[in-house]
Amino acid sequence: MTIWFALAAGFLSFASACILPLIPSYIAIITGLSVHDLEQQGVRRFHVFPRILAFVVGLIIPLILIGMGATAVGSLFTPAFSTFLSQFLGFIVIIFGLHLLGLLNIQLFQKEIRFHRVFQRKGGVFTVGLMGMAFGFGWTPCIGPMLSSILILAADSDTIWQGAGLLLVYGIGLSLPFIMIGIASTASLTFLRFLKRHVKLLSIISGVLLIVLGFLLITGNMALITPSF
Repeated sequence: MTIWFALAAGFLSFASACILPLIPSYIAIITGLSVHDLEQQGVRRFHVFPRILAFVVGLIIPLILIGMGATAVGSLFTPAFSTFLSQFLGFIVIIFGLHLLGLLNIQLFQKEIRFHRVFQRKGGVFTVGLMGMAFGFGWTPCIGPMLSSILILAADSDTIWQGAGLLLVYGIGLSLPFIMIGIASTASLTFLRFLKRHVKLLSIISGVLLIVLGFLLITGNMALITPSF
């Protein structure tokens, strides 16, 4: 179940209010095409998909490294201190959830670091991969609540590879809409418009998930969602 939670967290991070409205601009930077161009049936998918795939790989690599780091740090604590830390982090996760529900306003999570001026020109596939890594770091404040919660789960993993795998799944969830755009542009762009109309509902769902996770951490019942990972 942890894997599904990580996948959902990645997708909901993509659908956050400070990222989703800007996706058309990101797509134009990545592919060199406007949303209108992508909606045309004549667009050659084999020109678009490699660039989006390179962006996705670049986006996921930093997440995997962060996940491995979180697991390594978590392994340094004694079991007694780990229990206290989990409870403390549980309260933090609940605060994140309240923020997503709109009951708290944490300005840090309303921002992102933008690289539009750095990546204005259409580059090659390698450049797009570097762009993915840059945007991954730039989005960190905006996706902070969901990402931090997954990092907490990664820190509690038994091995570094489990932590890396958890962040890999999260990265796939975050990147899935981009992959959909590369495979089926018209249908996926219609889906993006649907998400934009329901961004508030998605934020509420995200908040509820984080509050549930926070209570599981505080009460020591993480085994309810972690036995499958």
